[in-house]
Amino acid sequence: MLGTAALFAPSSEAAPGENCTYYSDESHTTVVGQYGRDCCNNRIAWGTKTSHHECGGCFTCTPPPR
Repeated sequence: MLGTAALFAPSSEAAPGENCTYYSDESHTTVVGQYGRDCCNNRIAWGTKTSHHECGGCFTCTPPPR
């Protein structure tokens, strides 16, 4: 059984399959990458992964390539 501390411990790593937007610095003003899936289940993977990120939700749907 996991202890309560383990459930609420902050993590600097994104969980596998989690949607994350990555920023250039702690101000979170310049997006440098996004990885995960949009709300239409299309794969999103571009840019650079940094230690400055926010994860959760789904990205806006993108049209499929033509």
